[in-house]
Amino acid sequence: MPVFDIVIIGAGVIGYSIAFRLKQTRPELRIALLGDKVNSHMASRAAAGMLAPYGECEQGDRFFHFCHDSLKQYPQFVKELMEVSGVPVYISMAGSILPSISYSHCWDERLQFFRSEGISHEIWSRQTLNEKVPLLSSKIFEAIWVAEGQVNNRQMHDALVAATEKLGVHLIPDTVTGFQKDESLVRSAVTDSKEVIGKKFVLASGSWAASLAQGLGVNFPMKPVKGQMCRLQMSSKDLAFTIHGILTYIAPWGEGEGFVIGSTMEDKGFDSSIEEEVIQGLIDRASEILPCLKDAPVMETWVGFRPAAEDKMPVMGKSGTFENLYYSSGHFRNGILQTPAQADYMSACILGTLENEIPEFAPSRFNL
Repeated sequence: MPVFDIVIIGAGVIGYSIAFRLKQTRPELRIALLGDKVNSHMASRAAAGMLAPYGECEQGDRFFHFCHDSLKQYPQFVKELMEVSGVPVYISMAGSILPSISYSHCWDERLQFFRSEGISHEIWSRQTLNEKVPLLSSKIFEAIWVAEGQVNNRQMHDALVAATEKLGVHLIPDTVTGFQKDESLVRSAVTDSKEVIGKKFVLASGSWAASLAQGLGVNFPMKPVKGQMCRLQMSSKDLAFTIHGILTYIAPWGEGEGFVIGSTMEDKGFDSSIEEEVIQGLIDRASEILPCLKDAPVMETWVGFRPAAEDKMPVMGKSGTFENLYYSSGHFRNGILQTPAQADYMSACILGTLENEIPEFAPSRFNL
């Protein structure tokens, strides 16, 4: 039975990106990645791919700077990924639009934050909006353009799968059901069909990390936050920017893939039901910003689960309970955005080369 240097549990973009970066850094490592594809479809492939730290963050704390740094890394990260995988990944750094009707309650605060943090932004008048975003509702007289991005996260996930396989990562599409362990070490991950033995283990399984941690006798205070979403058939030429709306967003996927409209925030556990009236509510709110969406054909609807730790911060780093266990989960609303930076952070952490640990993200805050 082979013994792997590193066993990563989680088949989403977080787990795959860690494997990708580890293999790039240390090609000789024997790495196994475990996880069934269904769960990744409910997380990594369910996201809208918004690379948008500026529309939500309100202060220049460590979390903001981590997201900011990850955004800056994205073009190079995607370039490397496409070169290794041979899989095309759509990415746009055209920016995002914050319409005045969505941010009237905090307009001055947003602008002050952008100025204080040196964030590239512009205030667009109605005349500029007519030129750059002609589909925008005539009720919007002003908007902020901010330098954010957009990636097709499904294509990125496909590319990560292909790249890691080409680099020699051993992919095992099985669900982990438990562990073999002693007081200080995890010995193996157990699936329905096999036991996978490793020297180090990484728990990167999103909303499912909490139940897996229970198998290790650890209480991980994290829960899934349900999001219902849809994709509307619209021409890629109609919109170049992501738009932050009122309890919604509009994210163009480019290349004829339509516009993603999302998303709800529901504390309903792993309830995967799709409610027609909820989807219609999303479309109605988005139509207040882009009226043309009201009659756009619906291409698909789906549900995703965001992994939300108790304090809504990511959990990344080495376990204090097991000497050879690491966590990368709890990325909540920003898992796609944080992917490049967390891959670097976790790779350095696992290899023992991390120079600056981020205490706010440490598993020790939850006694993990």
